[in-house]
Amino acid sequence: MRKGQITKEHIIRESAGLFNTKGYTGASLSEIIERCGIRKGGIYNHFENKDEIALAAFDYSFSQILGHLSKALENASNSKERLLAICKVYIDLIETNSLEGGCPILNTAIESDDGHPHLKERAQQAMKIFIERLTLIIVKGIENKEFRKEIDPEEVCSYIIAVVEGGVMLSKLFDDSKYIRHCASNVRQYIDDRMLIK
Repeated sequence: MRKGQITKEHIIRESAGLFNTKGYTGASLSEIIERCGIRKGGIYNHFENKDEIALAAFDYSFSQILGHLSKALENASNSKERLLAICKVYIDLIETNSLEGGCPILNTAIESDDGHPHLKERAQQAMKIFIERLTLIIVKGIENKEFRKEIDPEEVCSYIIAVVEGGVMLSKLFDDSKYIRHCASNVRQYIDDRMLIK
């Protein structure tokens, strides 16, 4: 890998934590420069502006989430365990700070709602990928006769995402992981009561 590429990836990695913690508006270019330990000119050798850094940083943070999810799903033996493994990833996000700032989709969706259309679009694309993966788990669960055939995968996805992301938000707001744990428990109960074939 060339030195320029190494520097660019360093800027993205360091900026990702800053943007995911402080948001686009809260993270200044001077903070990015300080955190990266690179002069202003060094930043501009690789990025035209703060927007370009923010988009690359979001992509990096989202790729980290996908990596955590993929690893968690490797050890799950059935569809219910896969859904619960996703919940566990979000518990770990809060309790171990495995990704600085928490969920980048949630953080970006809230901050960029009206103020930054490109970041909002990026968060929408990321959420679509997450929904597709979650839907696939549910559909396979139906096909494997683990889940009831009458359940609506889209409805289940909406519920699980809303509950888990709500738990992340409450846990971040109150600095207390009990909220994400309560929400993960609610997802488990939902699966047991509404989805599983008994």
